[in-house]
Amino acid sequence: MFIVVKTITNSKIPQPCHGKKLTKLVRECLAENLPLSIDFEGINTITPGFSRELFLPLVLEFGADFLKSQLHLVNLSPDVREHINDSFINLDDYFDQLSKQSNKFCDEEIYQLNLFWLVKAREMARDNAINAQLMMGIAEEEMRLALSKLTIEDIHRIARCGWLCFSPRFSSDFLLDIANRQFNVGEILLAFSGSLC
Repeated sequence: MFIVVKTITNSKIPQPCHGKKLTKLVRECLAENLPLSIDFEGINTITPGFSRELFLPLVLEFGADFLKSQLHLVNLSPDVREHINDSFINLDDYFDQLSKQSNKFCDEEIYQLNLFWLVKAREMARDNAINAQLMMGIAEEEMRLALSKLTIEDIHRIARCGWLCFSPRFSSDFLLDIANRQFNVGEILLAFSGSLC
């Protein structure tokens, strides 16, 4: 697949809104596991906001390694290349904005726990069903399929619900017993699977 940046905007300097628009197109291609080239021909410069709105949500959603293998940037001017590199430096402002967009009634720590769990669960559901089941406790195939289809927007919306999205995988007996004796690694793994005590 091939996307030419000039076809999505008449602006000589693509803005953040154009980055968001392009992200939607890129997401559709990458979700189908199609290699994609983004052509910057005729674009001499971009705003820092364009680069951040394009690349950072994609990195959060698909992971850097996947993007490196599937997403190719061509015809980059030196200035465009510099702006893209700069978008991955000093990310505090970007993550501050994401945090401000979070529901102000949502506990920040609960939000972060949900966010990290959902991102990791989606990654494992996409890449390795056995690891998703063993490491994340996602035993149902339908749940793994549903998780694998979540977009980063879906994940943020769920993470902001204010409730923890996952529950302990071990029994109360295991927790009460842990003070009385040392468990070996095998017993702890069994406890996580719900088979101990």
